[in-house]
Order: sequence, then C-alpha cells, then structure tokens
Amino acid sequence: MSSDDKHAVVLNGQRLEVPSAKVTGIQLRLLGAVPAGYELIAEGRGTDPDRVLTDTEVLDLSGPIRHVFAKPPTAFGSLIDERHA
Repeated sequence: MSSDDKHAVVLNGQRLEVPSAKVTGIQLRLLGAVPAGYELIAEGRGTDPDRVLTDTEVLDLSGPIRHVFAKPPTAFGSLIDERHA
C-alpha cells in the first residue's frame, strides 16, 4: 500500500491511518479502542454542525482531516436534589 492509499482521522487527539476514504463508526471504534456505550461525535466542517456518528454510518475522510471525539455515556437529570426529596 502506498502512502497515497492511506487516509487519516484524528480520534480523541490521536491520528489514525485507515486504508479507505470511507470508514464506519464501528471501524473507528475498533481502531481507537472506543468502549461500547460511548458516542462518537464527528466534528462538522465549515459551518456544518457536529453530529453523532452511529456504528453503521459512513464518515468520508476525503478532503481536510476529520476530527472525531468519543463521549462517555451521560445521564442528564439523574441526580436527585436532596433538599427537595
């Protein structure tokens, strides 16, 4: 494989090289050892918003390097305010 055949993505600050210009969320999970339950957030390009990347969704790596972040599971509103309990 020549260096022209490689594409890169930055996952949680770590540059990962992949052999294709298209990669699925599950491939990124495996490459970056992202635990199950974590969300993958693909940073938007230009004015495009950031978006959650599902395991089966394809991310296009052509063009400028893509940045993806893994976010641990969160539970909003799960804390009980004991003053009101």
